[in-house]
Amino acid sequence: MKNKSIQQEFKQLLEQHSFSRHRYLLAISGGIDSMVLLDLFRQTAANFQVAHCNFQLREEDANGDEMFVREYCGKYNIPFHSVRFDIAAYQKTGNYSVEMACRNLRYEWFEQVQKQNRLDVLVTAHHLDDNIETFLINLSRGTGLKGLVGMQIDNGKIFRPLLNFTKNDLLEYAKSNEINWREDYTNATDDYTRNKIRHHITPILKELHPQFDENFLSSLNHINDNYQIVQNKVEEIRSNLFSGDNPIEIEISALKKLQPLETFLHYLFEKYAFSSSKEIFKFLDAETGSEIKSATYRLIKNRENLLLQKIEEENEDELTIFDELIEINSLNLKFVKSINPHENATEIVDFTSILFPLKLRKVKEGDFFYPIGMKGQKKLLSKFMKDLKLSKLEKEKVWLLCDQKDQIIWVVNHRLDERFKTTETSKNFLNITVC
Repeated sequence: MKNKSIQQEFKQLLEQHSFSRHRYLLAISGGIDSMVLLDLFRQTAANFQVAHCNFQLREEDANGDEMFVREYCGKYNIPFHSVRFDIAAYQKTGNYSVEMACRNLRYEWFEQVQKQNRLDVLVTAHHLDDNIETFLINLSRGTGLKGLVGMQIDNGKIFRPLLNFTKNDLLEYAKSNEINWREDYTNATDDYTRNKIRHHITPILKELHPQFDENFLSSLNHINDNYQIVQNKVEEIRSNLFSGDNPIEIEISALKKLQPLETFLHYLFEKYAFSSSKEIFKFLDAETGSEIKSATYRLIKNRENLLLQKIEEENEDELTIFDELIEINSLNLKFVKSINPHENATEIVDFTSILFPLKLRKVKEGDFFYPIGMKGQKKLLSKFMKDLKLSKLEKEKVWLLCDQKDQIIWVVNHRLDERFKTTETSKNFLNITVC
């Protein structure tokens, strides 16, 4: 590709990306790729700032990189952000390789810088050779079709305008335009997986096929098209089989009709952070009430269905009621003492039979009460909820109104306890209303 083509295609990509509506954060290391990216951006009217990560892995060389990018940005009045990381300390917090530690730290920091400076798009200098290496790494790891799709020019969060250019294209551009850059000596070693692929595998592929770069790009486009077809089909099936919002309900018998089942399970549930289709496959025949979790969702077996619920922060599981007149907005409950029962009350309790403070709490193992209408017979809460055919999620949402002795007065919205019902001799009443 000619230098003019790089500039033209770059400007065309920016136009397609509606660059005038965005504020960009450029990840600039000081190497040739990122300095070409910075030079191309500098020639446009785009609104951008620069971020540089110093991982302190190459002693003074790393500090030199930071100073080089800082001085460049100072020369052209480009807003500059930098950070220094202690990689060894971060590695102790988990089982991270140096590569993974650097990746996690830099992207977490980029996100912070974006939020603090209202920059909506991160821009990296990934190029075609990087995508080839990513493809081969994912192929060796067996990541499936999604892993073979490779990096995208624009995935909604990261913009990679150099992705269709080769390393040689960028080298030619840098030399022709007298762009200075810093060399990272670790790129010449085989210490990292990418370097081994870069030095020993891709050169052989390019030797076997002189048009390898073009052929790879063409193949990658075909894979992307096929992956999009798969995604469209999966979304169609998901819209037909997944009903409701939170929880989402899924009929197991309908799922089992899909073939190949494990593959469909993978695509249907990957969006909810479930990584093992085998685990979900086995779960289809689990007992009612069983559950498995991803980082963000719970999958619960409920008789003939699955319930998919987003994991949210736990709310208060106990509330105390000291007063005779109180409203609890979170549960839409209102408590009022009176000498006459209120006509519109949801439940009415004999006030003299209860001891304050009352409390609202969730169900505990072994809880029992005496349901009104059962002539004083005791019943376990677990058996009561089972008879109501409540799902596991519905059981978790049940609240109990208890007195000072922790005796259950009311299973909220379900049943009053016989011991606290009003009688002909009742003179004071606690009116409970669901607002």
